[in-house]
Amino acid sequence: MNIEFDGPISSANAATLRQVIEALVGRIQARDTGLDLSALSRVLIADDLPAAEHKAGAAPVAGDHLSRIVFDGPQVALLFDGAKLWQILSGDGAEIARLIHHLHKECWRVHDARTPAPETSSAPLALALAPIVGAMWQEYRINRRCAWSLPADSDLLLNHLAALIQALPDGMQEEITLYFADQDLDGLFAKSLGRIAHLMQAVAHVQGYLDGMGQPLKNVSAEMHELVADSFLSPIWLTTARHLAAGHAIEPGELADIPLRRDIQSAFATFGLQIRESEDGSDVWVDVTPLTKPETLH
Repeated sequence: MNIEFDGPISSANAATLRQVIEALVGRIQARDTGLDLSALSRVLIADDLPAAEHKAGAAPVAGDHLSRIVFDGPQVALLFDGAKLWQILSGDGAEIARLIHHLHKECWRVHDARTPAPETSSAPLALALAPIVGAMWQEYRINRRCAWSLPADSDLLLNHLAALIQALPDGMQEEITLYFADQDLDGLFAKSLGRIAHLMQAVAHVQGYLDGMGQPLKNVSAEMHELVADSFLSPIWLTTARHLAAGHAIEPGELADIPLRRDIQSAFATFGLQIRESEDGSDVWVDVTPLTKPETLH
């Protein structure tokens, strides 16, 4: 494995960092025999991760992050923040466990980078929902494969999903109320699409871990199981879980994607938004039939 170092902290600790990365990747590959890292050109451990990303021609990303996969010619490179990586290795066992899981997921992202995207429908609705479907598959497949390295203190993103379940109804109602005030259908579609995308990606994230662990939600968290069962998410959760598992068992592509697109449409419909293709099949339309249309607008 080609491991490079850039910066005084990373270079000073190069021997230890190299040994740790090689040992962890070796352990992961020994367990996941189907893992193919042939697309990985190098691992770069750099003190200044944003500068390394810029040098690699990658667009900046928001938020704090430990690593990032970037294109490196026909292959990909895995960039690490050397200062953060060294700090983690100087920490406790829980931090090391989180690092192993993080690296495990990055390895499977490298694996997926070597696989060309499957051909899917070019119909307007399919194209509009393709980013959500793609994100759902990425979350589900990677988490399902990586469930064995989950740290003991992981909450599987359940707290985040719970917060979404509690906040989404009011958030969607607010978007619909604003639509009745300004009649901006494009704005309504864009904002609601973002909210639904966030929800469905979180569902796929959690379900990937659950299926990887071979456990239903109620066995992992009875409280969360009850929250889901009593919420708008209940029917969506049940059908999406089935569709993710079934799609995972077949080749990626249109047959796996069609059921997820229906699940996304069902999520919209839960809040009174019917998304469909226009009669001539040239565009995506949104019919607004809110469950509680406001009588007065302020």
